[in-house]
Amino acid sequence: MPQSLEITSGEKFEDLHILIVDDDDAFITLIHAMLRSLGITQVTRASNGAEAYQKLRSGTRVVDCIICDYNMDNGNGLQLLQAVRTGTVMPVRPDACFILLTASSDQDTVGNAAALDVSGYLVKPVTKDKVQASIKKARARVIKIDIPRYQRVMLSK
Repeated sequence: MPQSLEITSGEKFEDLHILIVDDDDAFITLIHAMLRSLGITQVTRASNGAEAYQKLRSGTRVVDCIICDYNMDNGNGLQLLQAVRTGTVMPVRPDACFILLTASSDQDTVGNAAALDVSGYLVKPVTKDKVQASIKKARARVIKIDIPRYQRVMLSK
């Protein structure tokens, strides 16, 4: 049996439940395969922010990490991040691990993601090593929740 990969002390990749959100089905399939190669078997998929919101609300198991594309119709990544951080998505904790997946280095996008305390970034194109490193770094980051500040972040639709 292959050796288990550790994220943080005592936390193992195979124990994680990951939600992948992207409107490109081929890309979701690619990320899903990378996660499986890291030992992660519990993966939920959504094609936009609105679908992810519904899956998070109705999930039977806590999602340990959300990997979400920024640029999607029907609920983009920053809108979903803001909903998570403001406590709108029950039962998800406002400090949930949230990795923004983007090909954009647009100042507004990066600034808004930082204002919403994004846990990490994954810049397209992605590799298995980039996914692994991003999850490790994001899971180790502690978020100090500030709901009133998150509510004041103005996002373009």
